[in-house]
Amino acid sequence: MTRTLLALAAVLIGLALIPAGASAATCSEHSSQADAQRAKDTRDADGDGVFCESLPCPCAGQGGSGGSGPAPAPAPKPGCVRPKGVQRIVFARSRFPNIRRHYVAAVRSGWPKVLVINRGGADDRRDRLLRGVATRRGFDRDEYPAAVGRGRANGAAGGLVRGSSPRGWKADVAYVRSSENRSHGATLGNRLRRFCDGTRFRYVFR
Repeated sequence: MTRTLLALAAVLIGLALIPAGASAATCSEHSSQADAQRAKDTRDADGDGVFCESLPCPCAGQGGSGGSGPAPAPAPKPGCVRPKGVQRIVFARSRFPNIRRHYVAAVRSGWPKVLVINRGGADDRRDRLLRGVATRRGFDRDEYPAAVGRGRANGAAGGLVRGSSPRGWKADVAYVRSSENRSHGATLGNRLRRFCDGTRFRYVFR
């Protein structure tokens, strides 16, 4: 009897995690984890808000909308600020060792230290860049410069023409453990949120 009640409770909890009006699907009905995350019509087995974690990337976390890794930076808060100087976005090197390693290698290869916030079209830039980069289970494809910091408007092309970095859509890509990459993306988004598009910034690791 106890086992039956526990099994029934598990089913009810799983159903509660499906949005109202949605019918339960199976992960096999989706081509990627990002597709399942957008649909949110499967059961979230561990209740962490991430659906079908066993599926291949492109991936998206809680509230994510696709791509490999975290969702784009949140929209700026009302009354955002645009300081004149370059803003130092500080990260703990002990928390993001592989992100730092990628950043250092990319800068040494000629990618810019100073980036410019440009939220519009970030998803398109990410999708175009990663289209030909294979996925790896357990890893995300980290981009430097980040999509939110490159691809400023380039005429009718909307920033998707390759140009002098970071105007173009291109970036350096490295494989980073998914947990580290997504945590870094969320941290970056939160720290940029108070700034308007057009604000200059750079990474600093301490």
